[in-house]
Amino acid sequence: MTFDLRHLEGFVAVAEELHFGRAATRLHLAQPALSQQILRLEASLGVELFVRERRRTRLSDAGKAFLVEARRTLAQAKQARAVAVRAGRGELGSLRVGYVPTTSSAPFLAALAAFQRTHPDVEVELRELPLGSLADPLRDDVVDVAFIARLGPLDECLDLNESAVVCELSAEPFVAAVSTDHPLAARPVIEVAELAKEDFVLLAPEICQEWDNAVQAICTTGGFSPRVSHHVRELSTQLIIVAAGLAVALVPLSARAMRGQGVAFVPLSGASPPITSAVLWPATNESPVLRQFVESLGVRPASPPYVQLSGP
Repeated sequence: MTFDLRHLEGFVAVAEELHFGRAATRLHLAQPALSQQILRLEASLGVELFVRERRRTRLSDAGKAFLVEARRTLAQAKQARAVAVRAGRGELGSLRVGYVPTTSSAPFLAALAAFQRTHPDVEVELRELPLGSLADPLRDDVVDVAFIARLGPLDECLDLNESAVVCELSAEPFVAAVSTDHPLAARPVIEVAELAKEDFVLLAPEICQEWDNAVQAICTTGGFSPRVSHHVRELSTQLIIVAAGLAVALVPLSARAMRGQGVAFVPLSGASPPITSAVLWPATNESPVLRQFVESLGVRPASPPYVQLSGP
């Protein structure tokens, strides 16, 4: 014979009241039902938990020892219920957030900070994704939600296979990044052609060929090909080299959030391909934490609401 939490609740009530009638009233049970419940518990344990006398009921030595553990078990069960309820509401758990450096912009940072303030018991793991990442990290189950950046409209650069949801966050231009003591640093806007004689620090083409093509195309509008002094693998490294006065770079406007000291970000005259930041998550992921995070973003899916994750 086994026992469950109802038996423990009945035992604790009798142990605290030391009176079957009062305990039954407390539990909203008939006294005979409670008495049978305690007898079944004792039979299951093979010991007497109470010493029943004509005028009073008291705990046996076994009952005193069992009471400590019964209370502990009930408290743990209550905690387990609370944890399950909170997890079901998305208040507990973990969330793997992937991002590419260019999405370290105001919308991404503000959304993340707001979510962590309102969900302090959710463990948020940040994973930096390679530039050019789209849906592969979602499909490969590397992250639960991905903040991506693409050149041009999203519907022109997302490959299709499995359902996902995509929401655009912002679109931003390329700007010139120069050291703060550079002659162009104080200008409100510059022509691309004014960078023709500068050394450039570029992201290595193998990091994202599309990105390299865009930078080359912008320079072409100014009538030159960039004179490359450094190829690096991280946007943050580009800004370090710029701050040192070793080269200039073309970077997204949101790069200001990555480094402000030593670097001036100067708008470019004329049109350049927009850098579109978006958030992407699997349509089939039913995680309550992910649902809470998506709701906290306050974004609307693009039309149509579902795009497809790139297939293997």
